Amino acid sequence: MPLWSPLFPRTPAVFETRLSRREAVASLQAATARGNITATGSVAGTVDATRVHLYHRTPQRNSFKPHFRGQLIDTPRGCELRGRFALPGLVVAFMVFWLGFCVLWTLVTAMPLGSLEPMRLPAALPGVLMAAVGIGLVRLGQHLARDDPAELSRVIRRALQSPTH
Repeated sequence: MPLWSPLFPRTPAVFETRLSRREAVASLQAATARGNITATGSVAGTVDATRVHLYHRTPQRNSFKPHFRGQLIDTPRGCELRGRFALPGLVVAFMVFWLGFCVLWTLVTAMPLGSLEPMRLPAALPGVLMAAVGIGLVRLGQHLARDDPAELSRVIRRALQSPTH
């Protein structure tokens, strides 16, 4: 298990349907708002025959909310939407850069030339505090979006229900 898994979880999900891929794409597109400003609906994103990218729309901005990314795969009984809930890649890359810089700052200021000097420990404090703030921001954003995967799953399941059910 990678060190960053608790901070940047990736939750796999599979949604089965008896709809054909073409019908599933049309149904998901109908349930998905396009655009951010004037769109209506709780789920926005893009859906086409090769990939699906959905996220829960909320009034407040939250870069740390999970997005669903997946693809539709044909099966003998219809198709499956396979994917995962995860933070957007750009957000993860920025936070890895942020936290990496904080660790580097702390190590360079506390241990110049490879030896720990107790008098330099106060200089390492800003790096530790910045790392704590970064982790706190990620956790707060995840807390505010804790219901997003359930909401996205509900909309996806409803959209992929076959008309005979």
